[in-house]
Parts: sequence; C-alpha cells; structure tokens
Amino acid sequence: MSDWSPGKAIAMERRHILEGEKRVARREALVEKLIENRHDQLVRTANDALRLLRESLEHSKESLRDLEDRYGEAPTRNLDTKLGC
Repeated sequence: MSDWSPGKAIAMERRHILEGEKRVARREALVEKLIENRHDQLVRTANDALRLLRESLEHSKESLRDLEDRYGEAPTRNLDTKLGC
C-alpha cells in the first residue's frame, strides 16, 4: 500500500520551496562576493547556476499550485509572502 497522500505531497513541495529559497539566497550572496572580488569568470559560472536554481524553484512553485488546485488545498498564490521568504 502506498504512503502517498495529497497532503504529504503538498507538504513536501512546500519544504522543497523553502529549501530552494535558501539555496537561491546563498547563491546570490556568493555572486555578490565574487563581484566584489572581481572574479569575472566565476561570476558568470555562479550566475548560470543561480539561473538554474531559480528555474527549479519556479517549477516547484508551479507544482505546488497544481497540487493545491487539484486536491482542494488552500491555494498558495503568493508563495514568497506565504512561505516567509
């Protein structure tokens, strides 16, 4: 028997979003330090990674909205405010 439930899936996606927001914030701080220290090549690489993290975060937010819509959970439309980010 499966342990999956809509509530668990929604809770997991919310955790992923919170973790993703933290990763993005850490990466943004790293990019700022690289810029300050004029590590231009590393800045480009770090910005590429940051872009991918942001895209992944947006996909997670879309997944959460889809789960909430599909299973009748309270919608999380403004995720940044609701999740305290």
